[in-house]
Amino acid sequence: MNGRDRSTAPVALLAPLALFAVAAVSGCLGVASGPERGPADPRTVASPSACSGDETTPGVGPAGALPASAGGFELTANRSVVERGEPIAFELTNVADDRQTTGTRHRYALQRRVGGGWRTVTLFPSGRSGFNATALRHDPGEGIEWLFRASAAGFSTGKFVVCERLPAGDYRFVYDGPSSLLVRFELVDGDARPSAASTASSTQAGRSTASRSAVSTA
Repeated sequence: MNGRDRSTAPVALLAPLALFAVAAVSGCLGVASGPERGPADPRTVASPSACSGDETTPGVGPAGALPASAGGFELTANRSVVERGEPIAFELTNVADDRQTTGTRHRYALQRRVGGGWRTVTLFPSGRSGFNATALRHDPGEGIEWLFRASAAGFSTGKFVVCERLPAGDYRFVYDGPSSLLVRFELVDGDARPSAASTASSTQAGRSTASRSAVSTA
């Protein structure tokens, strides 16, 4: 679950140490440039059975309706219906004509439809709160990608833990960037069939992807 980066091969014996020092300083400053592809973090923070009861809910995005595209970015998912335990990917893409900036890749939330509202299920583990002040720069057509398994354990990764089983139903992935964006999907059990609403959502997602391609190649 590591993002791709680019580096230059060392040309002298001391070059690796110099590169290490530069990387350390950059990490402290919280500034990065280039594509941020790949899932957030390969390490599983915890499982639902390991939750302590002291978890906190991160403040990510407003609770109401949000767009999928705004402020020069578009948020998409590679599927609108996913079976439990199967992989699902989300991608934030710079669809503007110039370089754009976001904060940390970790400023996201998985939210579950409960009644007439949405509840965040990706929580901070005990002892953690807030996000680092990080600036990521994205050239046109680049951005951030996340990959998860569609389960409580699968989303318990990086900075977050999920402390409840994720039932079948409607979910949305929210990224709190320059503009808060969301993309919705349906989680189903293995023997379930997608609903008519999900089929319509899948059609709309395909249209959105085609539209993004047109913008990116313009």
